[in-house]
Amino acid sequence: MAHIYDYAIIGSGLTGLSIAAALSRETKNIALIEAADVAFGANRKVNMPTGPANNGLRFVPDSVLAEKSLRFLETLLGNSVIADISEEAPITYEAGGFKTFLGFGENPPPFYEELAYLTSSKRIDLSSQPFEWTQMLFEQFKGDFMPRSYVTKFHQEGERVSHVTINGSKTLHAQNFIFAGHVKDLALLLPEEALSARAKGKLAKNTYWTALCIDFCHNKEVTASTAMHVLNGTTQDEIGPCAGRFTPATEVEGEKMQVSQWMTFISHEETDDSEVVGMALKKIKRQIKRAYPEALEGLKMERIFVSPLIAGNGDLKLSANMTIPDLENLWIACATMNEQKNLVGSLLQAEMTVASLGFKVAEAEHSARDEEATLEASI
Repeated sequence: MAHIYDYAIIGSGLTGLSIAAALSRETKNIALIEAADVAFGANRKVNMPTGPANNGLRFVPDSVLAEKSLRFLETLLGNSVIADISEEAPITYEAGGFKTFLGFGENPPPFYEELAYLTSSKRIDLSSQPFEWTQMLFEQFKGDFMPRSYVTKFHQEGERVSHVTINGSKTLHAQNFIFAGHVKDLALLLPEEALSARAKGKLAKNTYWTALCIDFCHNKEVTASTAMHVLNGTTQDEIGPCAGRFTPATEVEGEKMQVSQWMTFISHEETDDSEVVGMALKKIKRQIKRAYPEALEGLKMERIFVSPLIAGNGDLKLSANMTIPDLENLWIACATMNEQKNLVGSLLQAEMTVASLGFKVAEAEHSARDEEATLEASI
């Protein structure tokens, strides 16, 4: 007789791992299904000459919802991730000098919402990094991890998903299914009767963005500024602006080095167009060189990577408890379904899913920020 899991979670990025860690407090009978060789999704660790680093540009703006998302993460990890709040306006390069970035005016890029997330003048400084979060969440997961496992079809019996097909041949049964993959894929994965032709059409026509990223390790300190840079050049073109930031310079074996990380977006349809990808990456380099003429000379390391379907707006009608209306045991936890973007959207979507499943994660101890606020109030 086939084993039946309590929960099957599809996708082990930040959202999927957060849900897996929360459910692991109640049961070990969980399958965590991942198409890649390893877990962690886009928030995996990379090794730079300066040490371990995030896989690309990471940023958390200071807002009520951002803090709420991090409080949820703190309850899962059992320790604080909020270190402080910093105020530092984003900057841009114009007319031979740096100026405060005041917005895009009447010519916002098509991916304005994705970029706007990165341009808040107030940010939450973190005591641990996203690549550490996913590692810690994975350590708290107690079920079966299944890498190199592509879910190729959901199967329906009545108003429930009975099982999924993995890699075209293997069958996996569960009482409940949680989909934390790319929402666009649901048009192909769901049973024919689960979505109307109109709903499938909307999923296909939604705008999805691919993140193009470059990480550099410079052989010198390029700048002491830790402000977010928004660079776009002097002429409008089909390739939009990029955002990037320099981390503080460090000394490695007597040599000063500095890491910078940059990101722009292209539409998902252009992900496989090598010419468009090449043009976008060249524009990032061109704008960095324009602002810092010697920054790209003698690089210690350069990483280019592409994250398809990392952003966008998933337009899919769900029931009040975040399930597919005709499939009462399939919860949709795709980060792009959340109105908030990036890390904040991923964590909020996980928190909403955990609540919809009927779980309440016990609150962690107050963070250092809470303690400082309490102390100040008592003085």
